[in-house]
Amino acid sequence: MDEKLSEMEISMILDTFMYLDYKESRDGVTLKDIVLELEHHPDYGGGGLHGGEYTVLKEAVRREQAGELVIRCQSGDMGYDTGTAACVFATPDESSIYVVYRGTGDGEWPDNGMGMTCAVTTQQKRALDYFEQVVETMEIGKEQRLIVTGHSKGGNKAQFITMETKYQELLDVCYSVDGQGFSEQAMERWKGKYGEIGYEKRREKLYGINGENDYVSPLGNAIIPEEHIRYVKTPVEKNNFAGYHDIKYMFASLAYDPGKDSYVTDFHGRKNSDAGQRGELGEYAALLSGEVMGLPPQKRDGCAAVMMHLMEAASGQKEGINGEKLTLLDLMDFTFQGIPLIAGSLLWEEEGRRVLSLMGSSGAQLKRQCPNTVLKVDCGRLSVQVQELEKIAVNVGIISEQIREAARQFPRYMKTDADFSNRLSCSSERVELLGKNLMKAMRQQENIVNHYQQWDGIDFFVKIR
Repeated sequence: MDEKLSEMEISMILDTFMYLDYKESRDGVTLKDIVLELEHHPDYGGGGLHGGEYTVLKEAVRREQAGELVIRCQSGDMGYDTGTAACVFATPDESSIYVVYRGTGDGEWPDNGMGMTCAVTTQQKRALDYFEQVVETMEIGKEQRLIVTGHSKGGNKAQFITMETKYQELLDVCYSVDGQGFSEQAMERWKGKYGEIGYEKRREKLYGINGENDYVSPLGNAIIPEEHIRYVKTPVEKNNFAGYHDIKYMFASLAYDPGKDSYVTDFHGRKNSDAGQRGELGEYAALLSGEVMGLPPQKRDGCAAVMMHLMEAASGQKEGINGEKLTLLDLMDFTFQGIPLIAGSLLWEEEGRRVLSLMGSSGAQLKRQCPNTVLKVDCGRLSVQVQELEKIAVNVGIISEQIREAARQFPRYMKTDADFSNRLSCSSERVELLGKNLMKAMRQQENIVNHYQQWDGIDFFVKIR
C-alpha cells in the first residue's frame, strides 16, 4: 500500500461520492460499507450509470482513511430541498469533520447564473444554513478539524460558506474542486462586511483543485488566492467534452487498445498528478469568462440566465428550483450580447482558435465514437440570414445618408435652430452606427457558417455537470 491519502485527496473522494446520488444510506454507516452495499447494483458496481464513480470509491476505500469515514447529517433527512445536496463524513473519533456539497442539483442551473451578478443567491444561503445547522447539531468545537468541500457548484457553495459563516473561527479549510467564482457585488459585500484584513483572512482558508481543462472554475471572479490553486491532469478523449469537468477523470488514466483501435479509460482511487498549468480549453474558458464579466451587470445577467435555463431544460426542468423563469429581455440580451461575444472569442481570439482547431482535428475520431449523436446545422438557412442582414445593413446606410441629405436641403433659417440641427445630426450618426453594427454581425454570422461547413459531419454530445 502506497502513501496515505492527503486531506485534500479525501475531500475529492467524498466529492466523487456525492455524484452517486445514492440517498438510501443510513446515518452512522461507513463509506466502505456503502460501497459494499452497491457492489451488485447495476448502476454502480455493475458498471452502469455511475460505474466510474463507483470504481474510484471502491479503490479509495481500501485505505482506512477513506473507508472508515462515517456518514452523518444527510441534507435530505434534515428537510433541505433536492438542490441542496450535502452530507457530513466524520472520522470514527470525530476528530475530523468533512462537510460535503454536490455539484448543481435539481433546478439549480438558474441559481448558477444569478451568482454571476448577485451578491448572494438563494441556494448559497441554503447551503450556509445547512452548514451552520450541522455545526450546532454535532456541537463541533475548536478541538476538531472542520473541512468544507464540494465540486462545481458544490465548490462554489463551499467557498461561499467560508466567506460568510458566523462559525469562521471553527472552519479550518475549504477545498473547492472545479468551483466557479463570484460577482463583483459579492466581493464588495465581503470587503464591506469584514474590512480588507478580515476579507483576506477568510480567503487564506480557500484552496482550489481544478482540472487542467475545466471550463467551470474560470467562471466569475476568482477569490481563491492564486498560490492556493493547482491544476490536475484530467485525461479524457477529445470527444468527451463533459469529461473535462467531471471529477472522476481526475482519478483516471487512458490506455490504447490496439484490438479495439480506441482508448480505454481506467479509474483508480488516487488523484492524478498535477499538470502545473491550465490547458487550452481552460485558457479559453478563462478568456470568455473575462469578457462576459466585462458586460454591464444587467446584460450579463440576461446572458447567464439564458445559458443556465438551457442547461436546466436539457435536464428536463422548465424553470429553476425557486421558480426562476426567462424574460423577453433575457433573450434579447443573449441574442445581441452573448452570441456575438461567444462567436467573436472563438473566431478572433488566439485561445478560441486553438480550441476550434483542437475540436476540429478530432472530427473523424468523434464520428467513429459517437455515431448516434448528430449536430444538425442548416447552413443554407444561415446563409440566407447572412444575405438578409447585409441587405438591411445596406438599407440602413442609405437611410443614414438620406437623413444627411435632407438636413442639407433644409432652408437656411431652419438651420439656425441649434437644437434641431444637433438632434438631426445625432440621428444620422446613430443610424450610421447601427448600420456598421449590422455589418459586423453579418460578418460574424458569415464566419460561423464557414466554420459549420468545415465541421460538417462532426458529431458532438455535450452534457455538463
